[in-house]
Amino acid sequence: MTFKAQELRALRRLTLPILATQLAQIGMGTIDTLMSGYISTRDLAAVAIGTSIWLPIWLLLAGILVALSPLASRINASGQTAGLPQLLAAALFTGLAFGAVSALALSGLAQFLPHWIDDPVTAGIARQYLFAIALGMPSAGVFLAYRFYAEALNQPAHVTRIMLIGLALNVPVNALFLYGWFGLPEFGGVGCGIGSSLVFTGMAIAMAINTRKHRLSNNEVLWRNVFRPDWTQVMAVTTLGLPIGLSIFFEVSLFSVISLFLTELGPVIVAGHQVALNVSSLTFMIPLSLAMALTVRVGHHLGSNQPELARRTAWLGVKTNLAIAVFNATLMVTLSAYIAGLYSPDPKVVETAAGLLLFAAVFQLSDAIQVGAAGALRGYQDTLPVMLITFISYWAIGLALGHYLAFSPQEFNGGEPLGARGFWIGLVSGLTVAAIALGYRLYKVSHKPRLAQPLS
Repeated sequence: MTFKAQELRALRRLTLPILATQLAQIGMGTIDTLMSGYISTRDLAAVAIGTSIWLPIWLLLAGILVALSPLASRINASGQTAGLPQLLAAALFTGLAFGAVSALALSGLAQFLPHWIDDPVTAGIARQYLFAIALGMPSAGVFLAYRFYAEALNQPAHVTRIMLIGLALNVPVNALFLYGWFGLPEFGGVGCGIGSSLVFTGMAIAMAINTRKHRLSNNEVLWRNVFRPDWTQVMAVTTLGLPIGLSIFFEVSLFSVISLFLTELGPVIVAGHQVALNVSSLTFMIPLSLAMALTVRVGHHLGSNQPELARRTAWLGVKTNLAIAVFNATLMVTLSAYIAGLYSPDPKVVETAAGLLLFAAVFQLSDAIQVGAAGALRGYQDTLPVMLITFISYWAIGLALGHYLAFSPQEFNGGEPLGARGFWIGLVSGLTVAAIALGYRLYKVSHKPRLAQPLS
């Protein structure tokens, strides 16, 4: 079997369960959006705004803890596995600490929503929805630490099963509070936040039980070490993970800021934008999952002191991502109106969303390249340059250009601003710059002669 075929098989074995986990994760936000949309357009807009705020915080937390993947995979590949439980304890401490900080951040942001959103009803629903989600963030930190530990040890299927069960439970648990079943109060869109937080907690407990059974010895003390962690390993996870988390945050929070800017254009525009964003987020899960698998495989080859295999794997992953993106973009273009119709019965929302999906299809290509390159660079533990590139590309270029096109008169548009379309043009531009810069960075790093690196 050729190296290419062998590595594609290894990537596929890792990617498919990670993809299922990612789809289940983003599926919780999708379920919240879909279920609230059939209560009212205001509930849909409020949950959309709330999701666009908590999802970047969740992904920042996930990005910090994904540092466990290259650290653990390199230790595992080297055969020095005795230190893995202590590394997991450090990651759990980090997850709890940053989960608590995330909860406080969401609670603080919720207080400002009435000042940012013109419609007081929408603002009130979004505010309470965020408070409900904040309660589940420490549990999310614990779940994510267990998740990336399992994936680094090539056991992603365990995570997938738990995540899919959580996704399935999210519908009835949401419905309990959304519709007020069994005598409970009818919370409307806020009930989706309550249900999702309860599911986060259930998944964290399930992963703790699964890890104890499959990845720890019976006499291994874990949680005592969580509350008395090895600070060197906590710093290793945080130092490597914080730039990763910020890189992801810069990209995803850009969409959140755009959602807030669009609130002054009315709930129909916000809802249509959120539909297009949610669809593109779902399709993006495929290249993102492959990028996570790349982090593990590149780290594995470097831990085995095989830098040439690491380089070949990195570029194979980027090319595969691009092929997947072409397929995704084709589906989005041809089925845009049908897809938009699944999210809302409101024809104005459907029309707006279908138009924006055409822009979302275009940026699939650049997004796939940049996320693949970033995933490979994380395997090299080259995270700070990725953070700087993403910040400049998304905020200094993407947001600035998008805001100008969205709100300033444009002669080519009959002297009218482009509205939501302007922001999506800005997104395409920013992501293209990121793809070029990260691709060049990966070329430089992967072709650089290197000696075996320390494991932590």
